[in-house]
Amino acid sequence: MMKILLVTYWWLTSMGGIRTYMNQLADRLRTHGHEVDLMGTDLGTNSVYVAGQNRRFSKDSVLPLIRQNLAGAPLPQLHGCPQAMAIESDRYAFEMGAAALGVNHYDLIHAQDPIAALSIRRILRSPIPLLVSFHGSLAREGYHDSRSFHPELTWTEFRSGTYGKHYASLEYLGAEASDLILVSSGWIKGLIVESGIPAAKIRQVPYGIDIPAFLAQSSAEFPKAKNPDRKLIMYTGRLEYVKGVQVLIEALGLLSRTRSDWKCWIIGDGGMLTQLQNRCVELGIDREVEFLGVIDNIPSALKKADIYVQPSLQDTQPFSLTEAQLAGVASIAANTTGMPEMIQEGVTGLLFAPEDPASLCAQLSRLLSNPGERSTLGYHASQWVFRNRTLAQMYQGTWRVYQELTGG
Repeated sequence: MMKILLVTYWWLTSMGGIRTYMNQLADRLRTHGHEVDLMGTDLGTNSVYVAGQNRRFSKDSVLPLIRQNLAGAPLPQLHGCPQAMAIESDRYAFEMGAAALGVNHYDLIHAQDPIAALSIRRILRSPIPLLVSFHGSLAREGYHDSRSFHPELTWTEFRSGTYGKHYASLEYLGAEASDLILVSSGWIKGLIVESGIPAAKIRQVPYGIDIPAFLAQSSAEFPKAKNPDRKLIMYTGRLEYVKGVQVLIEALGLLSRTRSDWKCWIIGDGGMLTQLQNRCVELGIDREVEFLGVIDNIPSALKKADIYVQPSLQDTQPFSLTEAQLAGVASIAANTTGMPEMIQEGVTGLLFAPEDPASLCAQLSRLLSNPGERSTLGYHASQWVFRNRTLAQMYQGTWRVYQELTGG
């Protein structure tokens, strides 16, 4: 029996892909008799905490001193970049919080991002094995966030600036600080190797999904009725620029020029909600596109869908796409980053040129016109998930990495 810490620099209170992964892995480890803690940040109180424990460390209590010290440091480039300065200050506060809560009594620590890995390594006082999972690319997500304000910004421009260099440095240092690196896709493995980290240090284990729980949830009737005369297109996830929902909206605007046999449900919330709603009004599709907000039962909603779209600008192995595939919904995803590893074109789904509304529109029209292909793609996708994305497979692969680190 081991005592294991799963830790993220990011918000433990936000339900998303990383939190889902941490919860699923923790549950599996506990069923095998291991003691597991989850550490992260509570965005509401800006504090570092361990889930289920009363102790918290307020980052606000130390941030003024950290900022004061950084302001006096000879770092002119950092001082000229408010975004990098904010991250640098906050990661030191997180590091102090983790140290105050204590990390040196665990048998193994599994960080969920490179910032957490770097922070933990700096405060370890004993040779505890440290594993880091790369669930995405900080630098590339930072790039796409910047593009939401500066659409013409190129990747070359971003990575040559202080903000891009800072994120890239944190990724490299987090990878270097860890004993082994865990990834879910070949795409993210390639990025890490490109940064100068040896491939021999990386282990690849795909994500899994709790299939019995998903099927149980899907058996419930979703309360919102579907228009029986229209095919339903669906997206579930965050409404942020990096998720590419704006590409889907533009594609639907094009689709509305040639056909009216569809509706679209956008499920989720985020900073782009108002902007996306306004754009639907401008395109004249506000009656065809409904924003449902956050819902409790995604599996139940997916039963209503005829087509699922994953339009992300960057995604490693999106959990929402796996859910749609498991539900047997014909899926279309952007042909970029880790998503092509989840779809065999024309067999388990369709791909479209990333950030290209016309390409997505063409694939949507194709599936709307071909119910037989929708059914076949959905069936093959669900079978692929049953064969390749079980929680047991994810746990067994991760446990082998744990044993490699601990000599077990």
